[in-house]
Amino acid sequence: MKSKGVAYLLWFLLGAFSLHRFYLGKIGSGILYLITFQLFGIGWIIDLFILSSMVDNYNLMHGYIGPGKMNQTPNVIVNLTTSPTGNNKDYQ
Repeated sequence: MKSKGVAYLLWFLLGAFSLHRFYLGKIGSGILYLITFQLFGIGWIIDLFILSSMVDNYNLMHGYIGPGKMNQTPNVIVNLTTSPTGNNKDYQ
């Protein structure tokens, strides 16, 4: 699972080397950004606004978030009518 905090830290500190894009598996655009100096600086600013959704898309595509994943609370059924030993005379 990729972290938004790590992605933004890489963007801020090492964005000139496109490490935030490499971190998210975007090798092609990372190389393009690297050889064009972040699309002449404009790409670095654009990434500020789209980086959060890039992290969400990565995590969704790799199965870290979505239906049936960690964003759901497990169902727990508790039977309060019987005792732990199965003897019901104490609970009537």
